[in-house]
Amino acid sequence: MWLIVCLALLFSGSTANAAGLGEPIELFDTDKQRVVASFENTTGFQEEAQQILQSVSGRVLEFNPSLDSAMIVKIPLVPPKPIKLKSANLDAMIAEMFVIMPKKGERRPWLILHTKEYETVVVEFTEKVDQLREQVKLP
Repeated sequence: MWLIVCLALLFSGSTANAAGLGEPIELFDTDKQRVVASFENTTGFQEEAQQILQSVSGRVLEFNPSLDSAMIVKIPLVPPKPIKLKSANLDAMIAEMFVIMPKKGERRPWLILHTKEYETVVVEFTEKVDQLREQVKLP
């Protein structure tokens, strides 16, 4: 779990501000261990993030889900978005989300969420990431 927290902290540490749409969207390649692209934080990204958040199905049950060979999209949420999932005992305002998309294998994409209270939550979701992949120019 410490690896997830460290990776999340690798991205810029502040949350999005209320002026405009805040921080840019960042695409991180775990193989290259760096941000490979940045995008303007548009309403299109915010709408896609909202759809993904609405499809959260529960907490990740794996003890330490792999971050090997993955693309990670950091999306600061402006304004922070609520998430409520009674079955996972989750009721929080999400300030930024990290969509982890494995490059290969059977593992479905999953999320690392940062709350306004500076907590980290790791969850599964059901929304397809095709639109998000298109927005960040991934094949």
